[in-house]
Amino acid sequence: MFALESRFYRLCEIVFRMLVLNLLFLVVSFPIVTFPAAMRAVVDAYEHPEAKLLSPFLKNSKSALLKTLPLGVFNLFSLLCGLSLWRSAALTNSLFFSFLTIIFLTFLLSYNINLYVMQSKMQDRQNLFDLFRSSFFFTMMHYHKGIGILVLAAIGYFFTWQSAPGIFYLFCLSGPLYFYQKVLHLKRVDQS
Repeated sequence: MFALESRFYRLCEIVFRMLVLNLLFLVVSFPIVTFPAAMRAVVDAYEHPEAKLLSPFLKNSKSALLKTLPLGVFNLFSLLCGLSLWRSAALTNSLFFSFLTIIFLTFLLSYNINLYVMQSKMQDRQNLFDLFRSSFFFTMMHYHKGIGILVLAAIGYFFTWQSAPGIFYLFCLSGPLYFYQKVLHLKRVDQS
């Protein structure tokens, strides 16, 4: 059970990695401007796992600061658009419109996550237009795989936000992002 090759040890290592990456993400993204760089550093940490976490995380977030600022601006406008759409869906009594709104918002969230993943995978070889385009097509092709993780994360957020905020703050980003990348098998991005 405690052997280095056991599933228990591997599970403990994954949980520890999620916890440390999430805490690093929260600390680095405390100034709102560094949120995109911190997000990219978490993606890089899952793409290229190393024994050490702190120094590679800080190095990746520092090197990605200027490269990810346009993604952060896009994330901000996506968030504002999503909030206004959510508000208008809440004001209507149409169940169909609410369903379409949830589908669109999960697609938008998936697209925003895929921007960072694709930028990490392509190792900054693309210009921004190609990055937005390839991420859009990747999201269209693999949306059906990632929606389950997004819905489960939303349900988890709903139950832990009020009842167990400590668990929420310890795993809010790194946990769902780990499973999101595992479910999508993002190794395929290199081939596109």
